[in-house]
Amino acid sequence: MVESRCAICGAEAASVLELDLAGTDTGEEFSVRRCSNCSALQTTPVPADLAPYYATDLAATMTVAGSSLFAALRRRQLGREVRRLQGYAAMHRIVDIGCGTGDFAIAARRAGFQVLAADAAQQAPPTLRTEAGIAYTRFDFETYDLTGPRPAGPYTVVLRHVLEHVRDPPRLLERLREQGGRAFYIAVPNAACRERHLLGRHWYLWDPPRHLWHFDDATLDLACRRAGLAIAASGRATAPTLVPSLYRALRLARWPPFAYRPFGPNTALTAILSPLNLLLAGNVLWRIATSGSEGGIDARSYRQSP
Repeated sequence: MVESRCAICGAEAASVLELDLAGTDTGEEFSVRRCSNCSALQTTPVPADLAPYYATDLAATMTVAGSSLFAALRRRQLGREVRRLQGYAAMHRIVDIGCGTGDFAIAARRAGFQVLAADAAQQAPPTLRTEAGIAYTRFDFETYDLTGPRPAGPYTVVLRHVLEHVRDPPRLLERLREQGGRAFYIAVPNAACRERHLLGRHWYLWDPPRHLWHFDDATLDLACRRAGLAIAASGRATAPTLVPSLYRALRLARWPPFAYRPFGPNTALTAILSPLNLLLAGNVLWRIATSGSEGGIDARSYRQSP
């Protein structure tokens, strides 16, 4: 057992080995350890410099559009997510942190939101450079600061598949509150899902070491509460990760690239076989959280769209 401070609960607590994992694209060995106080799961060791892990071929799928079939599947998914935010009558401004390819920012803009996209790169992704009405700024994932102009608050912060990547999730949420965020839309992999238990070490959404934290309902809610947020709405969704889990298994088994690439996370095959994921639905958790009555927004003002 190893004792250290848990960023999720803030306690100095022992951590217990949950399982050992290898990085999908680097082959390096990592472990997932469980906090004995709050049961949060963390990837260890945490690299001092995470930047090289975002320069691999697999990491590039976060910022490069995939096949046209996968893009069509994504548009349907993103439409459902944008509708969740339309329940906030006062929330017309969105800051999309970790915007990736920019597809959510585009969907939100076309639904009538004012959108600022932000990510670690100095320049906007190619899809946003030609999209009118969406500003872009850099976000520092070490200090959790927006480095350029921000919209006047209150605004909604979108953190889609971001919270699991940062060293201190509650501190990230606190800093974004300090910078003007008054409502938060958060989506993370569900480490308690049936898919994870069935696939074990081959589950695609482990993704060490880019995924530093692995949330379930309790630990995600705890991270929000420690940042002073109230949960307004919650739910589960399903991402198409069964085929990418085969990609991970083949790559870890050292199959050649031509054999594993068709099973990648944004390929046509992943889109075509996406209905299979409904057999093990619920591999993503989402929350809408608010900072109380600040800025005229509170949890009671939320109306969940169908």
